[in-house]
Amino acid sequence: MSLLTSLLKMRAAATGNALRASRLRHLHLSDQPLMLLALTRTGPAARPLAVMLGTDPHSPQLFVAPPSGSTTSMLAALADAVTVYIDACQRHSEQLPATSGKPARRRYTDAPQILVPNPQTVQYLKSLGDDLRFRRVDDQSLGSRAVQRLGHWLTYLTDRADLPGSAALIPMTSFLGMHWISGQSPLEDEDLATLLAWIDPPRHAASGRDAAHTAEDPATHRPAGPATDAAFDNDHLAPLFDAYANARRQALAQKQTRTLHELDRLLATYMQPTWDLMWQAYALLQALPEAKGAARRWDHERTAFTAECLHLAQDGRPRPARDQAVAAAVHLAHMELAAATFAAERAADDPFARAELRTTGEAFGGTVTTIDPEHTLSGPSGRGQWRPRLTVSTPDPVLMEPGQLLACHTHRNARYKTCEVTPADGDTLVELEITAGMGTMARPNHAVLPEAGAFLVFTIAPGHYRMPEFPARDQTPWTHGGPPADHPDHSDDNEGEGEQ
Repeated sequence: MSLLTSLLKMRAAATGNALRASRLRHLHLSDQPLMLLALTRTGPAARPLAVMLGTDPHSPQLFVAPPSGSTTSMLAALADAVTVYIDACQRHSEQLPATSGKPARRRYTDAPQILVPNPQTVQYLKSLGDDLRFRRVDDQSLGSRAVQRLGHWLTYLTDRADLPGSAALIPMTSFLGMHWISGQSPLEDEDLATLLAWIDPPRHAASGRDAAHTAEDPATHRPAGPATDAAFDNDHLAPLFDAYANARRQALAQKQTRTLHELDRLLATYMQPTWDLMWQAYALLQALPEAKGAARRWDHERTAFTAECLHLAQDGRPRPARDQAVAAAVHLAHMELAAATFAAERAADDPFARAELRTTGEAFGGTVTTIDPEHTLSGPSGRGQWRPRLTVSTPDPVLMEPGQLLACHTHRNARYKTCEVTPADGDTLVELEITAGMGTMARPNHAVLPEAGAFLVFTIAPGHYRMPEFPARDQTPWTHGGPPADHPDHSDDNEGEGEQ
């Protein structure tokens, strides 16, 4: 936790209301996201109890698993509902022109976005996807193929959720916590009801803290899932499960049906408050202005979705239960790139993010005192190179060493090399040389030159990222996922390829 985050949390605790931690919304929000709530039963980790989902706040769909027996029919109905939403994202596409590294190709103009209450739900969907995508397809069962396909999509979406900046599957508590700081602990922030109470308390509440205390009452605010409240299990679920089991043993069909209807009503009543909170949080986040970098990241999301649809159409094999060494290294490299890119774009877009970096020494802000617009250097060929210099006076501690490349939010394509750092009269003088974005001596870009007296914030420039080279499958030792030494490799797996 940074110094600024700690300060905001202390102020929120003192005032009783949450404070803004970001001026902009850094993730894209779809006009019609798929809200999804899930409840699981005690016992097998992936056995569902109920799922509520939909794109309309006034008409959610509820899918309830029977207390005993097979859940295939419930999962098949759930798979159909999710597939309808995903298929709707494939209705329209656009033509992308060829580039130096890629041929011309088509990309869908939309991608699925699923919003869930908390990170625990993401983890549950990951477990459910692992279970469903390896189920055998039975041609005699109409829903088995749809259930397996549901497992494939859940695995894809939960894998995307691991990438910083991805907007395919978003836990709402993490999304809210990115933009507001409450006065409660990080563990308490994982509860959607209490976090929203701090951020957007009801009118009758004296403060967000008082509203959060009210939201902690389990009698009026049930947990958002996937685990249910123990008192609810004992007092309400267990009697209905026992009644259903007795009716099934006695072959009383009408009593079974009546018990299932009571279970549907009970779970709908249980999940409805969380459903309303999800749409309340969505409205709050949608009201925030979207950062410029969010659109670029959503383009990557649409590219990844298009590639996944192509994989399903051409191959369709489920992903392995565990990645081999090369595939795991590729996945880790993608996560590192996504994290670095997301952090750099947040700093470029949002003054709140830059302020936080200043408290950690990863950025400094100061006033331009002098400018040398005529400074030149002699290049390797002897020709002069235009390298304007400027001096910035800053009260911040400067931890950058000479030679460090910096970026500035006013000119994103420009790069500034730290030439000299000199303490002077309580402030620090930093001499910078513009090394990129300023044009050439023949065609200079004077817009990159700041005016004397301008206040600028400089952050560490993200380094040029190059995907590490990984060995082909036939060159990989069998201990790391390659073929056995004495057997030819007939696999066409492309474990070294991938896209964020």
